[in-house]
Amino acid sequence: MKYRVEVEGRIFEVEVRPDGTVWVNGQPMQVDVEGMEGSFQSLLVGHRSYEGCAETTGEEWRVVVEGRTYQARLEAPHPALPEIGRPSCTAGAGGPARVTAPLPGVLLEVRVAEGQDVQAGTVVAVMESMKMNLELRAPQDGVVRSLCARPGQEVAQGEVLAVIG
Repeated sequence: MKYRVEVEGRIFEVEVRPDGTVWVNGQPMQVDVEGMEGSFQSLLVGHRSYEGCAETTGEEWRVVVEGRTYQARLEAPHPALPEIGRPSCTAGAGGPARVTAPLPGVLLEVRVAEGQDVQAGTVVAVMESMKMNLELRAPQDGVVRSLCARPGQEVAQGEVLAVIG
């Protein structure tokens, strides 16, 4: 998967290859990410270690590394279209909220059930992407209307995982 990442006005071309290698602006990088307590991650780039966390609101990211905050914007290829036979998880304008995959990865677990009442901030699912575990939270109070992916399934960036109405 290829991404275009803008961090405080600087543009980076990032490619994550199927074998897990990461290339930044055409240069290979040794990258390893490990989850820590809460939303913190330990990032090893080359032989240097960093600790930080990231929060997203769509394409905008707030990334904190070693106590310094960065604003970033992520542009990636459009997500794949749903496969035939998969549940439809579309919503009209102003309709239910969608919980989507912020990055491509594997859905590890779904922590809610269809018909369940949830509050904004409830963890709906956990996915793994680029060796990080990401908790995906309900964006609003409501009822889980549909679940669109199963644990163990590979998901594309932007793919709808759940609909909350």
